[in-house]
Amino acid sequence: MLDDPAISAAPPAVSVVIATYNRAHTLRHAVQSVCNSSFGDWELIVVGDACTDDTAECVASFGDPRIRFVNLPERTGDQSGPNNHGVALSRGRYVAFLNHDDIYLSDHLATCVAELERSGADLVWVPCAVARPKAVADGGLPFSFALIGVPQTASSYSPFATCLASSWVFRRGLADRVGPWQSPDRLHVTPSMDWLFRAWRSRAVLRFVPAVTVIVLPAGPRPGSYARTTSPEHDLVTRLLREDPRYRERILGEAAVNEAMDWFRNERYPQLRLLRRLLLRPFYWLLIRAGIHPLTLPNAIVYGRRGGLVRKHRTITGAE
Repeated sequence: MLDDPAISAAPPAVSVVIATYNRAHTLRHAVQSVCNSSFGDWELIVVGDACTDDTAECVASFGDPRIRFVNLPERTGDQSGPNNHGVALSRGRYVAFLNHDDIYLSDHLATCVAELERSGADLVWVPCAVARPKAVADGGLPFSFALIGVPQTASSYSPFATCLASSWVFRRGLADRVGPWQSPDRLHVTPSMDWLFRAWRSRAVLRFVPAVTVIVLPAGPRPGSYARTTSPEHDLVTRLLREDPRYRERILGEAAVNEAMDWFRNERYPQLRLLRRLLLRPFYWLLIRAGIHPLTLPNAIVYGRRGGLVRKHRTITGAE
């Protein structure tokens, strides 16, 4: 944890907030990815949701005065509480979130800060390379990569795109304008989707940066991942990034191929897509006009009452 002289030093350009709970084995990869950033003017605030494992020791092991660890005395049960606390402690002109099982590529912060300063936008986000599990054959890797967070048009935000919080960097004042993260028990969508939707509704300028600078290894597709104390997937990805100078290029190539294959499958029956749009678009438009995230409708149908999506994720990953 930072000592008082370090905290009183000149504010950094970027405050990175990581919310975590008893996942030191993946957290160390997330923290290391921040330390590897080519942009060095940052502080990292790791907020534990009443952690009971060796998270504090994990953070302290980096020995970097730019890194702080704060452990909340009572558990919130989701990342909304720790993220709100981290933002309250942040001192940077810009704020970024990083999920404790995601990884920044070295140019992520530099790319996003440059676009914020060039464009004057309130928030920028990038597409993420997401590792999707696959059957391992002939000694291949246990996952392949695809892209998420790409909007329907070149630069504008769409509430239908999955823009993970790890992909955002925004001006500190936007947090005051939008307000805190909401508890998932009050929502039919995830807290991050709700926060970004509210930012858009506040008429904030949200800008897409077409540069893949974040790697995501989601827990949801890996049953029981939160109940384990190891993550060989994270160990493997970070080792390949460190040892293979072309691994990032390979990730992007694989994601491009998978994106093309997905597009082909989705476009085989364009009439069905058009019919679905015509039937659902009026309902989505009415929800947006009412200030309700449009994915509230399908999520309520699939997951039931508020918080259902997050409860399902907790059940699959063993987070309960």
